[in-house]
Amino acid sequence: MNVASSKKASPRLPTATELLDWAERQYPQFFPDHRPDVFESPYVYRHYPATGNYVGVAEGHVYVLGTISAGQLLHVGALADFTQLVLATKIAFSDEQAARFLLHAQVAASDEDIASVRSLGYEAWLESQFALASGETAWDWLEQRGYGTVDRHELYDSGASFFDLAAYRQLLTAPDTLRKRIQLALTEYFVVSLVSTPLPWPHFAYATYWDDLGSQAFGNFRDLLERVTLSAAMGAYLNTAGNQKENSASGRVPDENYAREVMQLFTIGLYELQSNGSLRRDAQGKPIETYGTDDVTQLARVFTGYDLDFSGPKFQSLVGNRSMPTHPYTRRSMRFDATRHSTLEARFLSTTVPAATAGPQALKIALDALFNHSNVGPFFGRQLIQRLVTSDPSPAYVGRVAAAFANNGRGVRGDMRAVIRAVLLDDEARSDTGLRSTTFGKLREPALRFLQWGRTFRMVSRAGSWKWGFAYGDPAFFHGQRLFWSPSVFNFFRPGYVPPGTALAANGTTAPEFQIVNESSVAQYVNMLEIMLLQGPWIFAPERRDNDQDEPSAQSGIGDMVPDYSREAAIAYDAKALVDRLALLMCAGQSSVATRQRIVTALQARQIAADAPPFDKQVRVAQVLLLLMVSPEYLVQK
Repeated sequence: MNVASSKKASPRLPTATELLDWAERQYPQFFPDHRPDVFESPYVYRHYPATGNYVGVAEGHVYVLGTISAGQLLHVGALADFTQLVLATKIAFSDEQAARFLLHAQVAASDEDIASVRSLGYEAWLESQFALASGETAWDWLEQRGYGTVDRHELYDSGASFFDLAAYRQLLTAPDTLRKRIQLALTEYFVVSLVSTPLPWPHFAYATYWDDLGSQAFGNFRDLLERVTLSAAMGAYLNTAGNQKENSASGRVPDENYAREVMQLFTIGLYELQSNGSLRRDAQGKPIETYGTDDVTQLARVFTGYDLDFSGPKFQSLVGNRSMPTHPYTRRSMRFDATRHSTLEARFLSTTVPAATAGPQALKIALDALFNHSNVGPFFGRQLIQRLVTSDPSPAYVGRVAAAFANNGRGVRGDMRAVIRAVLLDDEARSDTGLRSTTFGKLREPALRFLQWGRTFRMVSRAGSWKWGFAYGDPAFFHGQRLFWSPSVFNFFRPGYVPPGTALAANGTTAPEFQIVNESSVAQYVNMLEIMLLQGPWIFAPERRDNDQDEPSAQSGIGDMVPDYSREAAIAYDAKALVDRLALLMCAGQSSVATRQRIVTALQARQIAADAPPFDKQVRVAQVLLLLMVSPEYLVQK
């Protein structure tokens, strides 16, 4: 075993049990299937009959015995030598490690966040986040801002990104940062897109969907699946809303859209999986399909009889003089109408819903069957790892997360908190080994880069309108990704995407975010940074809730959402200190010495004094940010 010595003092030594557990995780080929710990003074050790090996701790030292050591009792080091390796999933030994953890668990890492993680440790920090209330909902904020008002602006029927504003406000300022990061990841797994969600008050409907994802983010996957299934936004997006039973006279059959996607994308995937996410194969070596056409056709019967709940007041719209529901309907789950529900037997995935089963009971049987399928843990777990930590996780990493999904340690399946812990506290996520790997990590999503910048430098909307989403038009044009406006139910990129013609392709390494990388998105990203980094985005009419470009506003401009560089400006005259600070905040110190030195050298070509004008200091900070945010070491997050 290789031991990396620490240059920093540890707050404590690992216990013998922690050392033994770590050894098993790191070297399962030597230490599989252990028997209970044996306490024989001065040793605490474990025996592994399958390999004949022993590993133990005695008086602060670590020993191994067996085939691993040719039958000799071998001293492999002091317990203190293993401290950072064993406690890597528990303690941040540096600001860089704390920042790295935070950039996996939320969108940004502030000075205060780094100090909190170093003080509490990873597990206690997660528990503190789990305990935080979700705060004001996006729906309530839209209501308070007047987006539910029927007036000449016709916001009730608009395709503009009014929901986006509520979400950006939360992502940039809400204290429950872990919840918001998980919500965002869930929008890319349970995809509903504002590109094509045909219903009145779409921004309120998506706000309810977003709020539901937040309320279930730390709950149970089974409850989350049901909430998603019955939401108005999902119902409208994947055709459950208005889905009716078969009619032989007219030739009508139940719509199969949601039945297909709930299996393919939301629960079990296309092929049967091992517990570690690798494919199961038949005798000919071919992947085994999880479901067939008949499964989709029969499962579709379960999702009939549901529709949007338009009960309540109506109004006459200004567009086409239509009778439309008022916006509170968007907060209600879909209603069930038994007269439109198929009462035929439904057989799928070795499950039977008997004929004449009531709709709600049929739904329960179906969702229970999907939830309990062995694929769900590795299928969902791998994608959550991809969104938060690394694009191509090892089978062992996926297997550990899937095991947490299957059993949270107390016999509960689908515990989201257990899954989140498993993703963020895994050895592969927290160990420094990944920093040296060419296959570990992920390309930062373009939208997350800007959110990170905004949150890191405490950007707020002075007018309270949060028109971040309207800045410079469509973000999808400027950097390839407009959150909540996915081009399809398959998200902006597929989890199995491998960039063709690259070194990654030669190894079959998945790198989903590269699917939206092209010459245009790369150039536009740099252009957008140059425009925004110094003084923030240009905002139209920040004092108003509408986005009517035909109605002028004297307040339009760059003053509403401005980055706060005050902490950085204080050291702007010291090129090295400034570069080191920004490298810590933006990429957890992962920029190389060579990259930092190139930036420092560029700055020193035009030095500024400690008493330089404030604007010159702001320019200096923006210059460093631009150079860091276009560097490969920032763009690839590890």
